[in-house]
Amino acid sequence: MTTRFTLTKLRRSIVDHAYVFILAVLLLWTIFPLFWAFSASFKGYAEVYQVPPTLLPETFELRAYRVVLESPNFSTYLLNSVYVAFASSAIAIAVSILAAYSFARFSFRFKAILLMLILIPRIIPRASLIIPLFQMMSTLGLLDTYLALIITYTATAIPLNIMVLAGYFRTIPRELEEAAAIDGAKPWQRLFHVVLPMSAPALITVAVMSLREGWNEFPFVLALTTSTRMRTLPYQLFLLRDSMGIEDWPVVLAFTFLTILPILILYLIFQRKAVEGLVSGALK
Repeated sequence: MTTRFTLTKLRRSIVDHAYVFILAVLLLWTIFPLFWAFSASFKGYAEVYQVPPTLLPETFELRAYRVVLESPNFSTYLLNSVYVAFASSAIAIAVSILAAYSFARFSFRFKAILLMLILIPRIIPRASLIIPLFQMMSTLGLLDTYLALIITYTATAIPLNIMVLAGYFRTIPRELEEAAAIDGAKPWQRLFHVVLPMSAPALITVAVMSLREGWNEFPFVLALTTSTRMRTLPYQLFLLRDSMGIEDWPVVLAFTFLTILPILILYLIFQRKAVEGLVSGALK
């Protein structure tokens, strides 16, 4: 009996250490390229090309960040990204809340089929949507406008938001809404005063996902805009690399990190709530 217990304990210990080792390798695989790129953004133009390469900069420079921040239109690209991402996220969240509540609480014909049809756009490759979207926006006279980007980003964010919110709303006991209904609360009052206050993790999750969707989006802004005044940060990063000839990698990497910094900060602040909401909405 003692021998069997010892073997079981040893087996569990080996499995636990194996998990830790695998996670450590995956973490290193993910973090090392980011750390190297961040370090290279502080190197000089010549140092980044030296052989053998160095992990840390020999001379710590802020030249690349100054070049990016002092570029004439950087503030325009930043404001475009902020405006389009926040506007599309706000609309997507509002629409998703109403749709998800309907799927979670009401019974109607073809409910499952309709939910499946809503999720189909998440399966279709974005490249296949560019030409139809371009033709539609051209017909409506919306090319090279904020409205074209906001409509497109909102449409791409809604399906996943509905799935997460509908799953989370189902976990909230109906009895709470029934008690509010007995007190005279109307459906919209039950939603806004009972369901939503209890759905903070799910709301934070869809807010972060929607902002990330709009902030990092590239193919649609490339297809639907033409003028400099409409460029977003990812679009300008693409053009920066395309127009520089011999790459000034410190500048490219500095632009990259300034682009991802706002979303990274959001993830760090709301990480726990976002994971809780995503898991609850997807599984329950």
